Amino acid sequence: MPFSLDFNTLNGISKPDLPYVEGYEFSVIEYFPPEPQIKRFFLTPEEATKRENTDVLTRCLTRKPISGRSGSQRLRLKIHNAIRVGDGKTSQIVLVDVISGQLPSTRVVAKLYDPLYYDHSDDDVDPFLLVDMEYTQESAAYRYLHAQGQKCIPDYYGSYSMDITHSDHQFRTVRLILLEHINGQSMTSLRPIDFPDYFWKAVMKQIVDIESQLYKINLRHRDTHPRNITIQYYFNPDLSKVHVKFIDFGHAIIGRSPDPQNDDQERMFLPGIYISPLSQMV
Repeated sequence: MPFSLDFNTLNGISKPDLPYVEGYEFSVIEYFPPEPQIKRFFLTPEEATKRENTDVLTRCLTRKPISGRSGSQRLRLKIHNAIRVGDGKTSQIVLVDVISGQLPSTRVVAKLYDPLYYDHSDDDVDPFLLVDMEYTQESAAYRYLHAQGQKCIPDYYGSYSMDITHSDHQFRTVRLILLEHINGQSMTSLRPIDFPDYFWKAVMKQIVDIESQLYKINLRHRDTHPRNITIQYYFNPDLSKVHVKFIDFGHAIIGRSPDPQNDDQERMFLPGIYISPLSQMV
């Protein structure tokens, strides 16, 4: 446990109230992030010094997110309800209605990478580097998987940027992605005793199948926790109605080795013809 001051309220200055509440409206513009390039997000000496002398909002106003390039599409969004929001989280996830602009669906999931509401008392992490890393890695993973025709993930509606205005006309920029809303439940919310064994066998087969397929196309999720597995099901003995999808690709890497940019390392990690582990269980 870190032994530090509460840098979330330095000098008695609290964070602004969380804006991501039902009814909140905001405008976004299409934004294309750079390819993932951040490998470490340790708290740097420079940021540690700023943390000891400057309140968290001022730091967020002066520290801009990673740069990419703006697109042309603009949307106006309104929060329908919170999915996972709160102080101390790496990202804020809400269900939003598209009230102007065009998307394939009028109700989508927005995942916002806002460093202000990360826990700034964590002595091991630079919140700005961490959210930049997760934003670039997750958007890159979704782009890659959709280009590969993968159906085991939510539809990806692109990456965007928004500005949040504070007092004295100051504003800070927050990046976000928009995704299909999956009408299912997290695996963590389902109790094993509520479902028959054949249901869980079908679910586990799909999980192994998906993870194997991702590895086959050279993508590692690296956080296949039950909370990141969504299950769509109907109370029906027909197991074709059970569908598993993976979410949360903030730690995903396109490549098999620890350093995919290193060709020598990549060649060492299981080269050759891919064989599904399920074929070995028959």
